[in-house]
Amino acid sequence: MNKLKKRQPIILIKSSEIRKHFTMSEAIDSMSEAFTSLSSGKCFVPQRYVTSLAGGSLTMLLKPVAVDSVKRAAIKVLTQKEMGAVRGIPAIVGIVLVLDTETGEILSMMDGEYLTALRTGAASGLATKYFAKEDAKTVAIFGCGAQGKTQLEAVAAVRDISKVWIFDKNRDSAESFISEMKTKVTAEIHFTENKDVLSECDIICTATNAEEPLFYIENLKAGVHINAIGSFNPNMQELDPMILKAATIFVDQKASCIAESGDLIKPINDGVFTAEHIQGEIGEFALGNIPGRTSDTEITVFKSVGVAIQDFVVANRIYEKSLQNPFGQEIYLFE
Repeated sequence: MNKLKKRQPIILIKSSEIRKHFTMSEAIDSMSEAFTSLSSGKCFVPQRYVTSLAGGSLTMLLKPVAVDSVKRAAIKVLTQKEMGAVRGIPAIVGIVLVLDTETGEILSMMDGEYLTALRTGAASGLATKYFAKEDAKTVAIFGCGAQGKTQLEAVAAVRDISKVWIFDKNRDSAESFISEMKTKVTAEIHFTENKDVLSECDIICTATNAEEPLFYIENLKAGVHINAIGSFNPNMQELDPMILKAATIFVDQKASCIAESGDLIKPINDGVFTAEHIQGEIGEFALGNIPGRTSDTEITVFKSVGVAIQDFVVANRIYEKSLQNPFGQEIYLFE
């Protein structure tokens, strides 16, 4: 006879608790686990569900993932404002649920807004660690929202950054970015609208909703590494196709990037290059299956649209930490 199992509480974990108990370095380490799991087929990641409300002002995303080895799954529910953002409310908000796949119970519900920015920044941190030149010191950040902040934090965690140039259409956002990030990184941070500074940048991170290239190949320094995270649907485009044609391209998940990112869809459809031009997935590099950077003059690009396994690994590690050193709030919705 089966023993009666005790119901498990749901642990609510706030953004402030994630910030306090889970570091960027831990998040970067989590990305190595996430991407090797993805590229080796050790997780189940069905296609995410994305829909927009009439008029296209709000996009809703549902991202499920399961990892059989730990008998857990995660679901992230996000909304993203594409236009008409409400002042004081982030463009991306949502939650992440951690579930027990043996019992079907929800184990934890945590803030998805900061977790998304954290794991996205961490992915770029890992890509920078793998593909940027060892002596990279100067960074350009396009987009001063939550994603841009964690991009800089992650890059600064893996390289000795001395100078940062930031680009944003909103000067107030840029000033807020500088004020906050000066407390997190030791580098000089300057706002600019002058693309000429890109000729001295070793690393560029793009985190925008742009539908046209933000800069062009003639703006770039030889050997630059680019983390491109903003173009996650076919209408978006951050990078000049000539940059991608000249670059060695690494992606988070090849099938998703080719299906979803305008940065790749547009030049492939225009015959600039084919899907075979993509070197491979970052997880394949981590597993030793493909080469990385081969010279100091090579342009490398990490193109990411975001994969649910990233959310799972970070959320699961945060949940495990909450069990070992309790934080968060236990609730019993079933009582």
